[in-house]
Amino acid sequence: MISRHGKLCTHAEYYRVFELEFCIRSDSPRILSSFRKMYSHFAVPPLDRPVMTSYVIEAPVVNGNPVVVADDKVYVVSNPEILPGFSYMTIFNSFIAKLQNHFLIHSGAVEFKGNGIIIPGAARCGKTTVTLSLIGRGFSLFSDEVAAIHWLDHKVYPFPRGLGMREGVKHSFKGIDLERLETIPMIGGGFKRVLDIGELKGALATEPSPAKFIFFLVPSADEDFSQASAASVLYLITSDVSEGMLGEMRAVDGIESAEVTGDTSEAKFPIIRFRVQSGYPVLAKLEEICYRHNVLIFDTAKGEHGQPDFSGTPRLTPMPYSRAMFELLTRLRTGARSALLTNQFKGSVTKMYLALADIVRKTKCYELVVGKLDDMIDMIEETVSTG
Repeated sequence: MISRHGKLCTHAEYYRVFELEFCIRSDSPRILSSFRKMYSHFAVPPLDRPVMTSYVIEAPVVNGNPVVVADDKVYVVSNPEILPGFSYMTIFNSFIAKLQNHFLIHSGAVEFKGNGIIIPGAARCGKTTVTLSLIGRGFSLFSDEVAAIHWLDHKVYPFPRGLGMREGVKHSFKGIDLERLETIPMIGGGFKRVLDIGELKGALATEPSPAKFIFFLVPSADEDFSQASAASVLYLITSDVSEGMLGEMRAVDGIESAEVTGDTSEAKFPIIRFRVQSGYPVLAKLEEICYRHNVLIFDTAKGEHGQPDFSGTPRLTPMPYSRAMFELLTRLRTGARSALLTNQFKGSVTKMYLALADIVRKTKCYELVVGKLDDMIDMIEETVSTG
């Protein structure tokens, strides 16, 4: 594929994310512009020897369709309309799997008074809204989507990619025209608009900070999270799906059901809904099944999706480390085929999980039931300030 069509890719962009240097080549400046919007703060001058090179060919080179080439695999994109989103998420998955030194957790992350603060949340908890509201209180932003924690020094590191915003967070950005922004598909259907974080002047964390606090956002004050977790809901958005793949997923220990759900006409990607028994970290096994079927996992979300409810009374309570660890595992983007697992832990999932557990034990973990936004921010600020 590359020898035949690589000559079409006359445009190139280069990036460095932590220790990883990589290149994206394409025949389309539009495609490169879409990725650069999210990762402009990682862009570097041309590199002589990037560790990986991905290709996005917009021309109809395979049965009249464009293709994406990553990790020596060729993905034919049958609907050209989704090429920007497909290529973005394919390349993102590819490079995070090659990062050797950081746990990547699907979470907001901020800094305050030298403390690294991690803010994971279920799908309808307003994680981005809470993260950005903290910025308004003087917290500094690491990322609204990825908490990058070094496995050795246990510090949270800046991950300054663009902000992905649902419609509900638009009021956090007065004076910014959301209609002009690029879009990417999101887990529950529809799209997020992407804002260059450079427009949030003075709000970005520039140095790492020790991970000290974890606030797990939990939906609605009338829910008992410990009871709700008896059978939790997990969503995957994938590049494809088949009955054979679903059958293998249903056979995984801990999975009660697996169904393609919802109207995918907007997202244009399959959304698979799982019911998972409490205590079963199934994501690594699901990743393995998708890999065997040459299917990409673009995103994951825990909990039923919908709009966050900021009308109730928030509640902050300590969370046991055992449950905090389990909740983090369901949001860990450092998967079973990651360079971190292979190079630092010699392929031992147990050793990698123990290293993550060591990080968690050094933090203070809380469950924060979603309610009035200002009250939630008050609770976080007071807790961090008093230590």
